[in-house]
Amino acid sequence: MTYIDKRRRAILIQGAVALAALPFAGSAFAATPDAVAYPKKPIKIVVPFAPGGPTDLMARAISRPMSESLGQTVVVINKPGGTGVIALSEVHNAPADGYTLAFPSIQAVTTPALRSDFPFDMTKDFTGVSVVGYISHLLVVNEKLPANNLTEFIELVKANPSKYFYGSSGNGSSGHLAMEMFKDRAGITLEHTPYKGAAPAIQDLLSGRIHAVFLDTTVALPLVKDKKIKVLAVPTAERSKLLPEVPTIAEQGFPGFAIHPWYGLLARAGTDPAIIQKLNEHVKKALADPQVAETFSSLGIEPGGNSPEAFNQLISEDLKTWDNIAKKLNLKIQ
Repeated sequence: MTYIDKRRRAILIQGAVALAALPFAGSAFAATPDAVAYPKKPIKIVVPFAPGGPTDLMARAISRPMSESLGQTVVVINKPGGTGVIALSEVHNAPADGYTLAFPSIQAVTTPALRSDFPFDMTKDFTGVSVVGYISHLLVVNEKLPANNLTEFIELVKANPSKYFYGSSGNGSSGHLAMEMFKDRAGITLEHTPYKGAAPAIQDLLSGRIHAVFLDTTVALPLVKDKKIKVLAVPTAERSKLLPEVPTIAEQGFPGFAIHPWYGLLARAGTDPAIIQKLNEHVKKALADPQVAETFSSLGIEPGGNSPEAFNQLISEDLKTWDNIAKKLNLKIQ
């Protein structure tokens, strides 16, 4: 059973439980006057990465249909840096009224495992609206690097232990954790260069300043098609439908290696549950929009659309999972 299949199964079970409980929930989601009138002004979606990366692309893709269906402008604002803390702080410091939302990646649950000074409790300070999408990674290298498969890459790095560098979209990002896990399994040394998003990491990969990146399919595919970078492997449990000829890391000698990041919408804790539910419904509408569906498909994004309850459970489970991984690999960032 794949990562997505497991998530869908969990979502179906949780949905059934939620439906069964509705007769007893009564007033839990009763619409307050604020919820009925919501939204009365523009809504901000704060993205913790620079423009041009996968999180930014997804946020902008759903902002148009959400603006249309909600009857208010949905504005995307980029607040990169601080391993996501800058963007999360903007939401945490705003009123809990549903008008300032965060759009983090899975970094929101990996970073707390790496930073002892992480200022938020993700299960108490924020509440989930919905996962918006799941994206596969690709392990890519500079086109001129003399390695055409994973075995050759490992041999090259082992022969030159201080020569090669890898980049990521930031400390605590899924690309950072994926490479650290791979380094541990492969027994290689690669120095890490963190960036404020995928776009600047790509620039340095193309220029040769760094040599490898775990890059999201959203931004990697056009570069692969233009033969500007080479793909060595995918870190998911199964091969990508977009690049079926590329083997997984597990297939190439590392059984069980699998990472499948999510990207989702969060509100500040304490936001009216009826507003959260309304936002969830409009996210689902946006994901069903033909233009959004086409954009997501072309970029290799698996649409989300789970319930707020399911998203909160996913956050709680992933916090524990990544904390265990960080402890096992002795990973810390300042």
